[in-house]
Amino acid sequence: MSYLVGTDIGTLGTKSVLVTLEGKVLGEGFKEYDVITLKQGWAEQWPKPWEDATYATIKMAVEQSGVDPKEIAGACISALYGGSGIPVDREYKPIRPCLIWADRRAIEECRWVGNKIGEEALFNVTGNVIDPYYGYTKMIWIRENEPEKWAKIHRFETPNAYVIRQLTGVESIDYSSAGNYGGIFDLAKRDWSHEMMEELSIPAHFFPQKIHSSEEIVGEVTADKEKATGLARGTPICAGGIDATVSALAGGAIEDGDMSSMLGTSMCNGIISHSHKTSPKMINYPYVVNGRKFMYSFTGISTAGFSVRWFRDQLSPNEVREQDKTGESAYKQLDKLAATIPAGSEDLLFLPHMMVGERAPFWDEHIRGAFLGMTVYHTRAHMFRAVLEGVANAMRYSFDAAKEAGVKINRATLVDGGARSPLWRQIIADITEVEMGFIPNSLGAPVGDAILAGLGTGVLSDYKVIDEWIGEKIPTKPNPENIPNYRRLYGLYKEAVDKLSLVYALF
Repeated sequence: MSYLVGTDIGTLGTKSVLVTLEGKVLGEGFKEYDVITLKQGWAEQWPKPWEDATYATIKMAVEQSGVDPKEIAGACISALYGGSGIPVDREYKPIRPCLIWADRRAIEECRWVGNKIGEEALFNVTGNVIDPYYGYTKMIWIRENEPEKWAKIHRFETPNAYVIRQLTGVESIDYSSAGNYGGIFDLAKRDWSHEMMEELSIPAHFFPQKIHSSEEIVGEVTADKEKATGLARGTPICAGGIDATVSALAGGAIEDGDMSSMLGTSMCNGIISHSHKTSPKMINYPYVVNGRKFMYSFTGISTAGFSVRWFRDQLSPNEVREQDKTGESAYKQLDKLAATIPAGSEDLLFLPHMMVGERAPFWDEHIRGAFLGMTVYHTRAHMFRAVLEGVANAMRYSFDAAKEAGVKINRATLVDGGARSPLWRQIIADITEVEMGFIPNSLGAPVGDAILAGLGTGVLSDYKVIDEWIGEKIPTKPNPENIPNYRRLYGLYKEAVDKLSLVYALF
């Protein structure tokens, strides 16, 4: 068997690829969907769009490749961090939408956890802190606010596990997903913390007791899913993991100190550690490679690519129409506009925190987005460049937090959609003052999934094959001419983040 399939269920769309054992992509598929935002700071999704998009994109990839499905050795599925997970009843029917990673509603529940357990005690067991980002706080919100639904819950399923069960009939959870729940996982023991579950009144039976390594085969494609996916009945499906970690693998992050920055809907600056290094300023959980030992610690912002998409959808109707007419991406058109503006956007500053509240390293429940310094002189081109620069400022803030925590960064790589922009790569290198590697034509997390599928099925012998698959990275070095102005504006960014939090708290 000579082929592998990798699928990543993202926040705003699902991608699948079919590759050879040498990493050559023969087929791919992509399908978009949306997030439900009923209130400010809320973010929910039903699992049906994920399931449908998984089937559709795998089928696209298989059909485009033209290969015999029986020659596909296996598949693996990663997914967005599903926050609470999908609460399902005893028939495994969803009870309510999943409260995804971007949902910030569990503020009061965080205060309750702080009073009952305390942040230090929780961190000592779980390697993580108290924040609405974490799934365990979102579960408590459901319990406290929707008791009739809580009473019906049989399991909480992560997005990838939900879809894997639909494909195979087998329920599962992987180490990265279990660890990213936060307060109910013992990071040192790599197992559920029954002590914390009892303290938090979250029943242990809500979760599968067996936790899988990401490359481990969970089950096989059932006969009734053969037609929907294009995969042959009996095709092995591996456990997968959180998209950020699988994306890091796709970017070649395998050595101690490797950093992979995922410029997707959110931004995850993930650093790989081969030992148990944690910091309250970072989110810490098992890596998808050697998950019983290797750590993945990250910082970032919730709305990196989301800010760019917001700008496209809300402020760029002409570019969207031109894309429909000519096929030229609206993002490429906006990049051309931004390239006409000098570094620093002529003192227009953007705070890219477009959801209420932010995770590590900010841990700020009030922070919001803003354009600062706006004048009638500034144009849409200034605004779009400021958006790109704002995300880069947040990335530098994240890097600084990691260094302060004693976490080393050796190699830095940009992956996923936003990294395809040469302008954005240069802006990031200039503002962070770090050389950034880029993998041309990389499809991100789905390629990491294909590696995991190869390891699980035995057709690949070593995860380090990723170095051969991705080849030479394109380096983007900081431009010394831009650094002084960007340092000044980064200082303003830090001042704004610090001082505006007091204003945002009044909203």
